[in-house]
Amino acid sequence: MTDHGVEFGAEEFKTTLAKVGAAHRRTTPGRPQTNGCVERVQLTILDECWKPAFARSVFPRYKGLKAELDRYLDYYNHHRAHTGRWTQGRTPIEVIGKAKMYSTR
Repeated sequence: MTDHGVEFGAEEFKTTLAKVGAAHRRTTPGRPQTNGCVERVQLTILDECWKPAFARSVFPRYKGLKAELDRYLDYYNHHRAHTGRWTQGRTPIEVIGKAKMYSTR
């Protein structure tokens, strides 16, 4: 599920969806609740990664910001416990691993 950004109409995006067999659904314009999980993770990344990264540097550089994001995403997915309805104190990688176990049955 994506918003109505032009990048989601690109041929490369459509080809990738077809390769993995995923359907493309779009959110309702003006209703961020329809994509609430994504909106929430973007806010979390802003608060826990980007704001501190920009506060530490007067002139942030692309490579440094990329390294910050890579470190943060590893932490977020593998080490940070999540308290959501689906995660229930587990990390995203634990949830995905469990989902893969169920999908192979």
